[in-house]
Amino acid sequence: MLFVRDLVDREREQRQMLEAAASPPALIVMIGRRRVGKSFLLAHTFTDARTVSFQGDEQSERQHLDLLAGEAGRTLLGTDALSFATWEDALRFLGEQARREPLTVILDEFQWLKAAQGALDSIIQRHWDEWERDGVPITLVLSGSALTLMERLLDRGAPLFGRASARPRLRPLDYRESAAFAGTSDPVELLRRWAVLGGTPQYQLWAGEGALEDIIAERILAKDSSLYDDPRHLLREGEGIRDPGTYLAILGAVAKGATHHNEIAQQAKVPTGNLARKLERLEDLGYIAPRYPLAADGVEDRSSYQIADPYFRFWFRYVANNRSRLERGRVEEVRDEILADLENLMGSSFEQCCRRWLGTYAEEDTIGAPQQIGSWWSRNGQTEVDVVGVRKHLYVLVGSCKWRRIAGVEILEDLYAKQEELGPRADDARRVLFAREDFTKEVRKKAAADDVLLVSVADLFA
Repeated sequence: MLFVRDLVDREREQRQMLEAAASPPALIVMIGRRRVGKSFLLAHTFTDARTVSFQGDEQSERQHLDLLAGEAGRTLLGTDALSFATWEDALRFLGEQARREPLTVILDEFQWLKAAQGALDSIIQRHWDEWERDGVPITLVLSGSALTLMERLLDRGAPLFGRASARPRLRPLDYRESAAFAGTSDPVELLRRWAVLGGTPQYQLWAGEGALEDIIAERILAKDSSLYDDPRHLLREGEGIRDPGTYLAILGAVAKGATHHNEIAQQAKVPTGNLARKLERLEDLGYIAPRYPLAADGVEDRSSYQIADPYFRFWFRYVANNRSRLERGRVEEVRDEILADLENLMGSSFEQCCRRWLGTYAEEDTIGAPQQIGSWWSRNGQTEVDVVGVRKHLYVLVGSCKWRRIAGVEILEDLYAKQEELGPRADDARRVLFAREDFTKEVRKKAAADDVLLVSVADLFA
């Protein structure tokens, strides 16, 4: 956690920006999808009084310039009388102010500013080159949630190519980082909460602290709550999305188990010729992700799709299909059905957390120092290995994840069988068994004899 209580686990990105700002002029381009905490991080990072921070929205260039002039005038001159005729005027003024005394300028939700003035990055480039040549002590931060647009700002051939001092990308928090928002330290409850809300900081804040069943009823299913309809809002406002209903249908199909191209097309009723581009757009936005079996000699060319964001997974499974009932106020009825089925949702979320633990928190010497971590399944779909780790074309780790209260010895036998299925490249792999809470005495005895690492949910947080 960070030293600032309200800022959770953004220490690396914060340090990256502060180091860049320490040697001005500095151009920082921050990328991250909506709700991930970009504006919050910027407010906690650039706290100097000489910081002009302006957030764009769906207005015209004239309105943007008027609002920016008001913010700059109040911050730097103590007056509301400042005005800018053009972006050239605005950047010239800000540069002159920086020449007198160091200045930070934040242009947040930059995609809206550029939508209103398509040449804005070229205009910035002209001023930036002058500031850089003269050593003007200015830090300019461009932040945006239109991921593709923001990435292209720095592409080869783009006006700002090669000029960024730092380009942090904010991603959702993982299960351990998200625990800071919960009012409990119980590891099972923390994992359940993450499986419902995921690692989007705004979702965690909207949910607040309290029992998960109350959060589901009061903060998600209640039709006047912020979480109730947010996936629909995000898709309607998403970059490059013109027909949100089709994208909702695609995500709904994936949530119901249609994971391959043809299955998704049939269930979502989308022509197969149009589906690939729409799947790519959802992947760019971070809402779905392709999934490949990880083989010892490289990723196999057999992809399927899964919803990447846990809250989207929860919402499309439980909220989207029950909207008519929820609109009529039948919240408790739907909540009880969700709670009865929630353990079925936990399996894939638990696997995701186990892979994260192996890749980020586990001692490498203990798990064979894998270079890649993923999962594997056979071509006929009969065998699936929850966790595999690969190093130098060999399986160095084979794992099984069981969301059970107590793991019995039959689970170990199943793990050994799956290791054999992987063939001789897995003969020396370290075996790992993940379970929800505890292991029987027989499992512990056999695991000790066979050198199997046993990991409970509590260990994932240790």
